[in-house]
Amino acid sequence: MDPPDSELGRLQEEWKEMFQKTLPGAATSKTPSQFKWPVHVDHCFARIILDSTVGIDMPWMEKIKSPAYKNMSREQLESSIELGKKILDGEADLVELDNRSLRLRGKGEKASGKANGKIDGASFAKRKREVDDEEKEVKKRKSPPRTSEQSDQAKSSQHPEKPLDTKEKEDFTPWLKKIALSEKSSFQKKVLTVLCQVPRGRYTTYAAISKYLSSSPRAVGNALRNNPFAPHVPCHRVLASGGGLGGFHGSWGRNGKDGLHDEKKRKLLREEGVKFDGKGKVVGSPWESFS
Repeated sequence: MDPPDSELGRLQEEWKEMFQKTLPGAATSKTPSQFKWPVHVDHCFARIILDSTVGIDMPWMEKIKSPAYKNMSREQLESSIELGKKILDGEADLVELDNRSLRLRGKGEKASGKANGKIDGASFAKRKREVDDEEKEVKKRKSPPRTSEQSDQAKSSQHPEKPLDTKEKEDFTPWLKKIALSEKSSFQKKVLTVLCQVPRGRYTTYAAISKYLSSSPRAVGNALRNNPFAPHVPCHRVLASGGGLGGFHGSWGRNGKDGLHDEKKRKLLREEGVKFDGKGKVVGSPWESFS
């Protein structure tokens, strides 16, 4: 077992590696785990993370002296490294963390974020609960037999405002080629390719796609966070299992309120013929006839 000083030194080096190299590198390469990278330089990443893990309710410099890594406790170092990993994995929203840090410093927030006066953990807890619900839905579901073409047409009749017309069927051929030639990961390509099967006027769910791909709703959601082909490759047609909108453009609703782009997603769906009830929940069964 390493002596205490050696362990602290290891954590200090790991923290420096995280905010000086790893996070700036991810921002420069535009890693898709974050829909938007609002900062790119090391001291900004240190500010954002330390304000959350050390300062908490005030700028971190009011809690410890600079340089921070030499004056942080073992617990503070571990928390900062862990938050950095969550940013890299897409489990923490860098835009919201940045806006929270700016609010602590009385500088307002950037246009890419949305003020809610709450710490970021609350919003991500909400998002995690929604995705976990999706995963439970996959586990308890049994594969239903695929319906006939007549059954699909009957489902489509649930959207009388804009019924499907063969003239309106979309040709995804050019977009399928772009997906295949893109630099996306093999799994992201699979998700985007499958997404092209969802017809106009219908919607599917993260759970349905993940079930077809033998994956998880969380993985599907992460794959759709950065869709460079939207809205032509229609990620807006993927909703949560419970009838909620789920995420869109990297933003999820929180505390019963809409996400930043929920209204845009709802508008796109309505224009295609998808209907919503008075509470904003989608009407009708999800399309799941993947092949």
